[in-house]
Amino acid sequence: MPLFLVKAVDQNGHRLKKEYFADSLVLLKENLVRDGVWFESIEEKKGPSNHVLNLTEKISFFQDLYQLLFAGIVLYEAIDLIETKMQGQKGHGVFLGIKEALKRGKSFSLALSESNHSFDLVTIGMIKTAETSGQIATTIKSILDILKKNQQLRKEIVQAVSYPLFLLGLAFIVLIVLLCFLVPSLKDLFMEQNLPWLTRTIIKTSDFIVNFWLPLIAFLVSLGFFFHLVLRQTKVQLILHKAIFQIPILSDFYLNVLMARFSRTLHGLVFSNVPLVEGLKLSKGVIQNSLFCHAIDEALASIHEGKSISQSFQNTSIVSPLFCRMLETAEKSGELCPILDQAAELYDQNVQGSLKKMVGVLQPFLIIIIGFIVGLIMIGTLLPMTDIRSFMEAT
Repeated sequence: MPLFLVKAVDQNGHRLKKEYFADSLVLLKENLVRDGVWFESIEEKKGPSNHVLNLTEKISFFQDLYQLLFAGIVLYEAIDLIETKMQGQKGHGVFLGIKEALKRGKSFSLALSESNHSFDLVTIGMIKTAETSGQIATTIKSILDILKKNQQLRKEIVQAVSYPLFLLGLAFIVLIVLLCFLVPSLKDLFMEQNLPWLTRTIIKTSDFIVNFWLPLIAFLVSLGFFFHLVLRQTKVQLILHKAIFQIPILSDFYLNVLMARFSRTLHGLVFSNVPLVEGLKLSKGVIQNSLFCHAIDEALASIHEGKSISQSFQNTSIVSPLFCRMLETAEKSGELCPILDQAAELYDQNVQGSLKKMVGVLQPFLIIIIGFIVGLIMIGTLLPMTDIRSFMEAT
């Protein structure tokens, strides 16, 4: 349904600027006149597909929605209040689309699914089950907890890698200053000398960067775009994911992140009364790793053959034995949901530990590499000056 931006004057003479969904421009004009709104201009927009809600926006949405539902406000009125609050912001079209879908009699889960991938299959599946059980507020609280945990994990990773990235950025700036400013300023002093191979290499590299910096930038941008396209290929992703699991420290961190996300998502689905098999299928949507998704498929195949969930995951090569043991305990006690919650908390702690370990190794490694490169350039630049006689003749 098209989205229109209307600039109008209401019955009280106040100017307003609002977005409306309508089947056509003619119907929209008729509705505005019927409501006593005198429009100045109507502009058709491309709709809510222009904007996909980010993690922060989704957390804000579900937090507001949960508080309104908990206060006893019905779903449509709660969405209407949130849509009014979001007017003038980027995500307004998404909430307006949800509101209009509910107004036309569609279910909440269907309205979310039509929001241009703003909401993943796990969220939609949990809402769909909650609509049957009537526990929408409780389910939204569970979704909110999952999103907040994901946001916290993302912040921890960003904070941990910010210093190594700062070192890389600083090293890049130092290299540019050395090669583009220092080396060219000293090059004329060495013209008459028989230069060492290291100095000649540095000077040639500096000349290349100074003379061809624009094509070089274009090449690097094109190369980055090419790799972006290549990495989206399924076969390439499979090779990359296999390679990650071969790197000792990085593999531990990456596996803990996957297990934490999987455990937390599956816990939220089971807590929302989503059937286990359906929950495993939906969990694949948030696991951005082809090997782990393949392990879930193998487990699903074993479950269909009549095996228990713990036995099914034991046959996979990627899921940790600790998680399988916890599932076995859950099967014996009949308390799958609390065990999955404990597993999520455990792997969250493991993520923090493995992240500190990885950063602790990465920082000194980067410092050594950066110091070696900068030192090599400085030595190559200063090396001709050790030949005092040739240097004095050149000056």
